[in-house]
Amino acid sequence: MEAPDFHKAQFALCKENPFRLTPPGAQASAHNYHPKTDETEGKTATEQQYPDPAFSDIISAFKEAFSQRKAQGFAFLELTNSELMLIKKSFFVTVFACLAAFAVGTVCWLILNIAIGAFLHNIGLHYVVVPLVLLVLNSVAAFGLFKLAQNAFNYLSFKRLIQTWHKVIG
Repeated sequence: MEAPDFHKAQFALCKENPFRLTPPGAQASAHNYHPKTDETEGKTATEQQYPDPAFSDIISAFKEAFSQRKAQGFAFLELTNSELMLIKKSFFVTVFACLAAFAVGTVCWLILNIAIGAFLHNIGLHYVVVPLVLLVLNSVAAFGLFKLAQNAFNYLSFKRLIQTWHKVIG
């Protein structure tokens, strides 16, 4: 049994999917493939002579493949390092911004609560009702800020780094 020449195989459109081509093996078995004789040399297509590479060519090809793989590994490590540095900087900026916002917000919130309490007392509300109104306003504001912090925390993750690892390794 002679193998078909895959270098000269012609692919045909598949009937079930016009964008998929039939493999040469199916084409060869479907059309009773017979190798053609090359008139110039008198050899069949399966007996073609291919150049025999030298040992030094093989070694240099392996060295080149190894150096490319090593460069790919270093590029992956640099990408991983940059993602980790981005996460680290984001974490520290987030912590510092939260602490600064907390300090400024505390001062402003105290001034605002004092102003609201004084205004409510001046319009004639009893001194027991004023703290209750302030407690309700502060509770609503605290709940809203908690939901905002909960949504912001979702962006502080290793998801992009893990996706990068899956693309490169998997």
